[in-house]
Amino acid sequence: MKLQLIRNKCLLITLLWVCLEGLYAQSIGKYYVEMPDVLNPTLSKQNRMELLEYNKAGSGDSIVNRFGNMAYLLSIDTIGNHLIVKNTPTSTFEMQVMQMNDSTNYIGLIRTVCGPICHSSIEFYDTAWSQIPLQFTMPKAVDWINADSIAASDIDKKWVRGELETSFVTLNFAQRGMKVVAKNNSMEFLNEVDRKEISAFINNTVFTYKLLEKSWVRE
Repeated sequence: MKLQLIRNKCLLITLLWVCLEGLYAQSIGKYYVEMPDVLNPTLSKQNRMELLEYNKAGSGDSIVNRFGNMAYLLSIDTIGNHLIVKNTPTSTFEMQVMQMNDSTNYIGLIRTVCGPICHSSIEFYDTAWSQIPLQFTMPKAVDWINADSIAASDIDKKWVRGELETSFVTLNFAQRGMKVVAKNNSMEFLNEVDRKEISAFINNTVFTYKLLEKSWVRE
């Protein structure tokens, strides 16, 4: 009887270990560590692993990157599968693991560089790290123009659109749900006089995009 109890206990421990290994394999931390270095060349695989281990152990949230600068783990959400790392003083790296209705996992990456005005790029991959065409159309600065207010004004519309030809937009993944939030930073590119005149015709709201099928649609 004792032998059988021992066997049952060992079997239970083994099953629990397998389950935990399975959960870890699907975690944001696992994907972050195992991703190809070319997608995040500032930090090596060893750097990324140490950064997460230090955070898990409560012994720090920073590490020295390949260029001798400090990198910081700004946030990690193991339930929402979301992570943000400040790779350098002027750049951040954001990752979101998105589970589709058919239980397929997609991985979204956002890179933001501030030089000094911040601007982001976004890409999507499958779990084998092959890039996939989840269509996301980057919004432009002119998309924030308030059509009603500018139509009622005698301001030179062509001039306004010309001033907003250069776009600086930052992206972030929403904390919950498969959504991307876009913020317009393009007004920072204008001189003080033009910014003051044009700001009256610019919506200050952020845009939120939701994944429908395989395209991102603005809400």
